[in-house]
Parts: sequence; C-alpha cells; structure tokens
Amino acid sequence: MTDPATLPELLRETLREVLYGPGGGPLRSGLFSEGEAGLLRTVHALTFVQATAPVAPGRPTPAQYTAHVRETLEFTALQLADPHALLPQGGDVWTFHPAHLQAWRAELVALARAGQSLYDALYLPLSPEGQRLALGGVTHAAYHTGALRFHLGNLQGGS
Repeated sequence: MTDPATLPELLRETLREVLYGPGGGPLRSGLFSEGEAGLLRTVHALTFVQATAPVAPGRPTPAQYTAHVRETLEFTALQLADPHALLPQGGDVWTFHPAHLQAWRAELVALARAGQSLYDALYLPLSPEGQRLALGGVTHAAYHTGALRFHLGNLQGGS
C-alpha cells in the first residue's frame, strides 16, 4: 500500500508522464508509456486537418478529445483548490471545432496551462477525497492520451 504522504508525489510524476512522456533514462519508458508519448507532444504532432477530422465516422475529433482532457484537468485543479467552489459551466467540448489554425493553437496553450494548474494543485494538502479526485483526473487524462497516441500512430501509418 502506498504511504498517503507519497501519493501526491506519485500523482505529480504520473501527470508529468501523461503530459510530457517518460523522463530520459536508459529505457526511455515510464510507468505506462514509451518515449515521446506524452499528451502535449502527441497533440502538437497533429496537423490542423488531422485534429479537426473525426477519428472515425460518427466519432469525435482529436480536437474534441483534447478539449475534453483540458476541461477535465481544469475542473480537477479547481476542485482540489476549493472543494466547495461552484465549478464554471463547462463548454460543450464535444461540439468544439476550431475554426482556424490559431484557434487550435490556442486550445493547445490552454491544455498546457490546465496541466500546469493541476500539477500546482497537487502540492496542496489533499484529503482522501482530494487524492481520489486527483487520481481520477490524472488517470482519465492518461486514458485519452493513449487513445490519441494510437490515433496519431494510425494517421502516420504505424510509424
């Protein structure tokens, strides 16, 4: 069983891996991913056309999944900072469609900021409920990072 005092550090390490991929090291692999498999590198590798095209007929676009992860990271950070605060009314990320390249780039900047906000929030004293919430937010982001990485691999022909 993990010592509750070390859980925030483990969550920070995991979030770093989700956002940036595993650290250097000789194996270039982390807890659950391989080198260069971080969320930020993955979504930056998508072209604007790739980001705005559905992953399959009737499915969301990578831009919509990216906005969903951003919103999850933002909301998790807000809840950790103040568990009793009213959360802002989220946008409907599943209808998000950046109209131009600059809008897509703005979403990527917002995603990086959301990741940093959650990272900072993981330094706050966390109750058991806060730890559970943080773990859920980081795990959810990891799940979608894997899916986006898989989609990018398909677009690049498995390279």
